[in-house]
Amino acid sequence: MTSRGNQHKRIYALYRGDIYIRYGTADELATETGLKVATILWYATGVRRRRIDSQRRKSKKSIIVEPIGWDDDDYD
Repeated sequence: MTSRGNQHKRIYALYRGDIYIRYGTADELATETGLKVATILWYATGVRRRRIDSQRRKSKKSIIVEPIGWDDDDYD
């Protein structure tokens, strides 16, 4: 059985409109942006992505969070 402390953490890329801002875990992005972790995770869902994509007017202010990989620092 794996302990929770040894699990991989998901890495996300944060964009404002089409402009790349930074990448990091949900915790890191929340700290950097002042948003809640739950908000970052919501922004990364497929449902929210489809809502943004379905809007004809993609705002340059829209925050987009995309999962891009896993943090494997615990597994050297």
